[in-house]
Amino acid sequence: SPMTSTEQDLLQQANRICESRPFREALWRHLPDPETHGDPARLDARIHPRDQMLLHSLRHHGDAHVALSQYYNVALQQYNAMRQILHLFHPPPHEGLRFLDFACGYGRLIRLLSLSMPARNITACEIQPEAVDYVRERFGVRGMLSQLDPEQFNPGETFDFIWVASLFSHLPEQLFHQWLARLWALVNEHGVLCFSVHDAALLPEGLELPDPGILYGEGSEIPELGPAHYGTAYVSEDFVMRAVRTATGGEANCFRIPKALAHEQDIYVVTRSDVSGLAAFRRGPWGWVDEHRVSPEGELYLRGWAASLDDGPLAHVNISVNGQPHTCPTGLPRDDVAHVFGDARLRPSGWSFHLDMTGNTRAQVEVTAVTAAGEKALLYVATLPVPAMQGGSTDTRGIRGLLARLLGVGSAPRQ
Repeated sequence: SPMTSTEQDLLQQANRICESRPFREALWRHLPDPETHGDPARLDARIHPRDQMLLHSLRHHGDAHVALSQYYNVALQQYNAMRQILHLFHPPPHEGLRFLDFACGYGRLIRLLSLSMPARNITACEIQPEAVDYVRERFGVRGMLSQLDPEQFNPGETFDFIWVASLFSHLPEQLFHQWLARLWALVNEHGVLCFSVHDAALLPEGLELPDPGILYGEGSEIPELGPAHYGTAYVSEDFVMRAVRTATGGEANCFRIPKALAHEQDIYVVTRSDVSGLAAFRRGPWGWVDEHRVSPEGELYLRGWAASLDDGPLAHVNISVNGQPHTCPTGLPRDDVAHVFGDARLRPSGWSFHLDMTGNTRAQVEVTAVTAAGEKALLYVATLPVPAMQGGSTDTRGIRGLLARLLGVGSAPRQ
């Protein structure tokens, strides 16, 4: 739909933030092993103005800082998830590796991947021509246009690693099977196919999966593709495993990693190689900043939660304000978080933070969730004026509203 003047203003704010040095430096600090990514100046944080993932977050939150924090928190987590799987089956260096990012959108993953892998090794494929042109020109990768009909998609080569984030979570049953078979045909002898789905555990209340284990409905962030090709799908593990056996002729191993993509979608890894090493996969930390404001008296107030599906609640979050580090303990009750994730361990994941900012004109804030293993998640980065009132917000629309806010789902579940 056409952008309102308010949305246009938010997009302009987001563009200015992405070009700022503090924002780009914060992103760089949260890369896994940043020293392996070369010169920090190579990181281009600007986002295409038609990127549906950013536009959805801007419309949902009405705050450019929050939307960008969510956009890049997901990007960083997806990048870390992909790297773990890639390095298990194809350890670096990746000079000769052929990588396909299928349904790549406007390059949320490729922006980071191109920092650690030669761009010539990466093929970006997307059904939106403007997106293909953008990632090819901006990141120097090879671009390829996808097709609505899987039988018409023929790149003329096979790949060592195919990554498909949040496409199968939008496909009706027939296309699910067709695209799975087509993409598997493009995996070489030692290659790997990774794709994500909405598991049945994410079904809205009151809905159940029919036989054979997939529920498909209209509604997505790309309505131009039409409901016959692209909507929202929920699947059972049994449905996916049967689909993989059919697509691969039973010659491949398949491993499911629950909630591996943005702590929401399951990732399935399909390969002829041994998959036992995937049992050590780490989702990393996760969380959210629910409230963020500076009072007229100059007090900075932040409130949120932080946890890990791997380890449970984190001991604390790290908060930097104008370059000064602070450690904020968790431990406050968050029954809503425990309910959404179905994990009682996450109940004491809440935290709150106060800081007197008298004498400052701004508060440059960075909130990071860190596990005991040193894994990081960028929960929030913003520049808040002092002492101007900043409206924090608390979503009170119930558990489903919380799920949308925490995970960036709703009308745009494609992560």
